[in-house]
Amino acid sequence: MDEKRVVGIAYELDAGAPRVILKGSGKEAEAALARADDSVHVVKDAKLVRDLYRVPIDAPIGRELFPVMAALLVHVMRVDIEEGRTRE
Repeated sequence: MDEKRVVGIAYELDAGAPRVILKGSGKEAEAALARADDSVHVVKDAKLVRDLYRVPIDAPIGRELFPVMAALLVHVMRVDIEEGRTRE
């Protein structure tokens, strides 16, 4: 069985590409998920996690991940709007 992994991404408008800000596996991944509050969107996508896990922490994602990241960010923004939240 594969070990659970988690990757945290941060994106700010006008800051360039999204950046990897957190990576963990096993107990670290479970602890990170347990600490996630309502402001953190959790998306389960094993392939995306595998691809993002290769990116160093505090590094921007590569161009090959731009299309899937764009779709993910649109989804997150839509959820925020539906829940009446805004991001600064």
